[in-house]
Amino acid sequence: MLNKLRAKMLSLQFRSIRRAVIILIAQIPKDLERAITFGDALNHFLMISPFRPLFKFSIPKNIKVNVHDLTFDSPIISASFKDDISSLLQWQLIGIGGITYKTVLKMPSKGNLRPRIQEVSHDGNYAILNSLGLPTKGVKKFLPQINNKKLTKFNRPIGISIGGNSFEEYLSVFREIDHHLNTIDFSQFFYEINISCPNTDDGKCLSDDLESLKNLIIKFRDISSRMIVVKVSPDSTNEEVLKVCEILSDFSKTAINIGNTKYVKASDVGLSSKTFSKEGGGLSGKSLYSNTLRMVKLVASNYDLPIIATGGISSYDNVKELLDNGASLTGMATLLVSDPFQIPLINYRLAND
Repeated sequence: MLNKLRAKMLSLQFRSIRRAVIILIAQIPKDLERAITFGDALNHFLMISPFRPLFKFSIPKNIKVNVHDLTFDSPIISASFKDDISSLLQWQLIGIGGITYKTVLKMPSKGNLRPRIQEVSHDGNYAILNSLGLPTKGVKKFLPQINNKKLTKFNRPIGISIGGNSFEEYLSVFREIDHHLNTIDFSQFFYEINISCPNTDDGKCLSDDLESLKNLIIKFRDISSRMIVVKVSPDSTNEEVLKVCEILSDFSKTAINIGNTKYVKASDVGLSSKTFSKEGGGLSGKSLYSNTLRMVKLVASNYDLPIIATGGISSYDNVKELLDNGASLTGMATLLVSDPFQIPLINYRLAND
């Protein structure tokens, strides 16, 4: 009871502080990324301060989920959109079942020009539109942070999302990362192949060439026995999603991640060229949920394949409905930045189902 009260109080405080920061920092000129940068810095201070224990919540023992050889303490995991250690640590403390690093590319990239992240309203719901363009340190600078003891001490699965501009780049990044993983003592890693890139110019990547995807998984499986997840776009057709499932069914220890941000034009959500640098970007938020649920039902009714449901999940009811309809795990993004203290509250309700 005390933990629930603490989570509710922290949730209220977090939302109030977040809104104040956005009003003070991100409105003139309009650029949500400035508020995010400030928030990351503030969170880093909190994670090294004496206040850190306030953020720690235990996970009920009866909500563990086994997916192949990995055990997730909660069915809620983070989607692959952050590599900031302090943010990942905070989510571990509040009770996330596993984390996923932001997509790693071969070479460093600054991404698209700013402004590239904004708050918007879509179908009457709060949402975030981003056109980051996959900024990354590159695989060389990413490798040293993989075995961060602050994160691995929780002994919860850690996903590594891999991207690329070609078959060869995907394979090169995978080889470098897997070679590094074989040199460290923590073993609870899995891979996510990001074949959907809705905030890049063309909207999609490897999803356009499923034969190359199959060949890539063959190469990956020859190198590593770790779980491989393929992340598809909500813009994918039913036929495309089922073809990916068919490919994955031919391999051991695979899963599908249904959902990423959905591509929309900036003008359709009230943004102009002065407030958004690209024509469109990836939309995240509640309005994605109905499609996420639909895709979970589609896959679960056709294939016996672990499903990670990502997109628009914002409540206990969403998580419960997805799990009841065949999802193994639920990936969070927007909720983790807008109200992360909902996670322990959802965990406690799942434990009492």
